[in-house]
Formats: sequence, structure tokens, C-alpha cells
Amino acid sequence: MPDDFVENYRAYKQKRVIKQAAREEAKKYSKYANLRIKGSSDEGIEELLIFHTHSIEKGLSHPHFRPNFGKNALTKLKANLEEFNQLGLDKDSFSYQNAISVLRSYKEKHQNMQIETPNFDSLFGNINLASASMMAGAKKFANSLNDGVDFKKVETSRYTQREFADGPLDEELYQEALSMAMKSPSVCNRQPWHVFFTQNKAKIEQLISIQSGFKGYGLPPSLSIVTVDRRAFLGPYERNEPYIDGGIFLMNFDMCLTSVGLASCILNLMLPTNELDKLRNILKIDDAQVMIAMVAVGQPKQQLLVAKSARKDSATIFTEIQ
Repeated sequence: MPDDFVENYRAYKQKRVIKQAAREEAKKYSKYANLRIKGSSDEGIEELLIFHTHSIEKGLSHPHFRPNFGKNALTKLKANLEEFNQLGLDKDSFSYQNAISVLRSYKEKHQNMQIETPNFDSLFGNINLASASMMAGAKKFANSLNDGVDFKKVETSRYTQREFADGPLDEELYQEALSMAMKSPSVCNRQPWHVFFTQNKAKIEQLISIQSGFKGYGLPPSLSIVTVDRRAFLGPYERNEPYIDGGIFLMNFDMCLTSVGLASCILNLMLPTNELDKLRNILKIDDAQVMIAMVAVGQPKQQLLVAKSARKDSATIFTEIQ
């Protein structure tokens, strides 16, 4: 049998496997993902509470505070809390306490500024917020150099920062962080990552506009786009590996930026294909590259407001199998 025929037939079979696997993954995603304003499961409701809570936190940490902001997020949070109560879920859970806490922070922020909140009161006036914790909201944050400190200090001192000091990025520090990030583990040490970097203000403005998750903030001094090369992977069963390796590199890169004293904000690229194609055209990135995320990077401000982004207790995500 001719070698070409064998290779073509093998490729044909692998394509069929990929298509079938994609259909199966799509079916699972459709079953478990939250595709509407209310949760698709108990876990879905809790994740939606966390999602909308953080939307409000970002507003509370914004440098140009907008009174009575977040009507859409507040309305959705109200619907999720009602669903949570109707199902009799645990009010001591992280997601519920986090949501109630951000409502308290929202109300107190307005009270301290002597601003009335008619929309908020109509939605949550019957909820006792006085006993809510202060785990959620915004807080003042002072950057400090992390030279010579251990990883725990770097980990606990990292915050997403959407504001940067005036002036250009220290490229020497940036390259130091990038060099350290190359220690990231990858499948069979393939190291399939690539970082597209720009300080071109016109391009940054275009990219930020398409991504649409950085509204209300000034342009960052630089943008890094992390991608993974599909060509590094073999056969149909590694179809998810670009996102695994890309995510590992992305997080490690971000921690390395923190370790050298730079401020950063990861911006997701969960966009329709036509919007991703616009990014590709601006950056001259071909289809072989899986676009993982953008990272805004700059010099840190001495002090700024950041979202508290409270974390679940590690015990809630740990299961020991005997």
C-alpha cells in the first residue's frame, strides 16, 4: 500500500477523532456552563455570585468613582441571591458571604460620600448588611519592592493593577521577568509559548477597544499578548494542551512581573472569532497561534485602590481520595 495513502488515511482518521471529541466537549460545556442570568446548577449559582461580586469590586476600586454604578451587575446579583435563597443553599458559603460583603462595601462607600442609593435600596433594602464581613470591596494598596523575598511574599503581595505610574516601562525589568518565566513547565518541555509585545499607543488603544474589559482606565504603557503555537502538539488527544501550557506560562509570567516590581493586569481574550481575527490582523499573528490572554504591564503607582478579591478557603477545593 502506498505510503502517501497510509499517511492520508491516518490523518483522515485523526480528523474524525478531533471532530467527535469537539462535539463531546461542546455537549459537556453546554450541560454545565452558565448560559443564562441564573445558574445551571448549585455550583453555577455560586460562581455567578462570585462573578458579579467582582464586577462590583472593580467599580469600587476605580480611580474615577461613579456614584450608583453597576445597575446591571446589581440586578443580576439580586437575581442570583434570590435563586440561592429559594434553593436553600448554605449562607455560610464563601460565595454568599463574599456577595453580602460587597453589598455592604457598596452601601458604605456611598454613605461616606453622603450619596443616596435609590436603585440599590430598592434591590437590597430588606437585607441586613450591618453584620456582613469586610472581606470584599476595595482597599488602599502600597507597592513595595520584592527584592530578596520568598515566594510566599510575592504570591500574597500580587494584586491585579489597572492603573500605572506615569512614564515608560522599565524594559530591563520586563525582560528579566520574561526570562524567569521561561522556567514554566510544559508538556514534554516543548515550551510552545510566544509573547507579542507592544508599546505603540495607537495599537494599544485598538487592542484595548476590541478586548473591551479595560474601560474607564488610562492606556497602559505596554501590552503583552501571550500565545501558544498549535504546531507544538501531536495528534488529536493534545487538543486542550495549548490552553494548559498557555495558562501555566501566563500565571508564571505574571508572578515574575510582580517579583521584579512591575504592575500588571491580565486581560482575557474570550472573544468571538471575528474579534480575535481583528487582533490577529493588528499584531500580524497567524492562525497557528492560540491566543491565550493579554497582559497590561507598567511601572507601579505608589498607592492605588485594588479589588480585595477574597479567596475561598483551600479546604473547600481539596478532596483526599483513600
